[in-house]
Amino acid sequence: MLKTLKRISTGINTLDNILNGGVPEGSTVLVVGRPGSGKTIMAHQMMFNNASPDSKAIYLTTLAEPQVKVMRFQQEFTYFDSNKFQKSVIYHDLGSILRKSGPTHALAVIDQLLQQHQPSLIIIDTIKTLADMITSFTEFREFLLDLSLRLATWGCTAILIGEYSEEEIELRPESSIADGIVYLYGTEDKKQQKRFLRILKMRGTDFQGGENIFCITRNGLEVYPRLSPNLIEQNYQQFNQRLSTGITTMDEMMGGGIPKGSTTLLSGASGTGKTVLALNFLRAGLENSEPALYVSFEENDRQLLKGAENLGMNFNSYINKGVFKILHVSPIELDVDKHVYEIQRIVKENNVKRLVIDSISSFEIGMHDKVKYSDYIWALTDYFKSQGVSVLLTHELHDSANVTTLTKHGISFVTDNMILLRYAEEGLYVRRYLRIVKMRSSNHSTVMREIIISADGFNFVL
Repeated sequence: MLKTLKRISTGINTLDNILNGGVPEGSTVLVVGRPGSGKTIMAHQMMFNNASPDSKAIYLTTLAEPQVKVMRFQQEFTYFDSNKFQKSVIYHDLGSILRKSGPTHALAVIDQLLQQHQPSLIIIDTIKTLADMITSFTEFREFLLDLSLRLATWGCTAILIGEYSEEEIELRPESSIADGIVYLYGTEDKKQQKRFLRILKMRGTDFQGGENIFCITRNGLEVYPRLSPNLIEQNYQQFNQRLSTGITTMDEMMGGGIPKGSTTLLSGASGTGKTVLALNFLRAGLENSEPALYVSFEENDRQLLKGAENLGMNFNSYINKGVFKILHVSPIELDVDKHVYEIQRIVKENNVKRLVIDSISSFEIGMHDKVKYSDYIWALTDYFKSQGVSVLLTHELHDSANVTTLTKHGISFVTDNMILLRYAEEGLYVRRYLRIVKMRSSNHSTVMREIIISADGFNFVL
């Protein structure tokens, strides 16, 4: 019977989850990317989170960056622990030894360090500098093979940092000894830089492929796993239960309310009443002891709550009890992966049962790849459906009179229910109307009904 491989944490919980528990113990992992991509920070974060008197870590610097400079910058991060310096975290300059005495003596020094400290983790920053110093390709390859043999003998996990692009790493001899390759890269934008992490390979473990966004903060790297559009097993029994929208006439039009755990798309032009209807939906849940989350990409907390009060809805008591949360994000600052992860975290931590995202049009603005946008909305709704969370998505329409323009890029297929709000000019007046366009596997009214939004709230004209 095969033994389960032990894991060593990266010091980043979400990255450990992507790797199904962390880096396999005893493996050699290349962390590659261009200068400034976050490689050294990631290595230090992993090192300080794992180092202890019984499990030491060795950090071998080369001529790429002086040791004193590396130390000075790393002290700015919260993971840095001065008490571990040269005790459980051992720094050593390998570049000067290699430059003065050659690769054979450098390997002898590594041997000596391994015997003296018996580390569980060793980091070489950077392997590319060593490659530049050992000019013979054959000699460098032999150096790597000897290094790999020594590390395997001691069962030591190794992180080799390299300043390579994705195209370059495929041609490098380092790839031949690497069990795993983690690639860090970024995109330059006039408004903001976006950073990404991908696992190119990892022997001995399954992992979540694809592009994951990350940020560099005072805590180090914070990785936000991509929302993968994988099919999740659903519990369709919950659809038999109905949830009130908070509006009696609308519940009647929907055959008793919105099916529990379903996704509802609420489309309409600006000012047709989408936000008001969404707030009614959440208030009905709160009155039934169902925690709620309102994600707003337009109005901030104060604007939203003030507008609700003007329509006779006061949420302050629910906010004070901690059962109603509002997450406001500017669409200009939107990183879709990051904020989808944040929404999932809040829903999980607060046992949220009703969720409103106002609006998914902001997701579309934040994503240039419209196919990826469709995948994200599908994966997002599929995930919450599997968790029994009832979701209401608002969507901005410019031509609300035309049912065929309800959504773009094929988003309508991911929703269970669709509601259309629209204007109609009648003489000197502009009237608002509501229509239930679709309810999956459920009878519903197809009649367009006039609505009025006033200080008394959201009401239907009798």
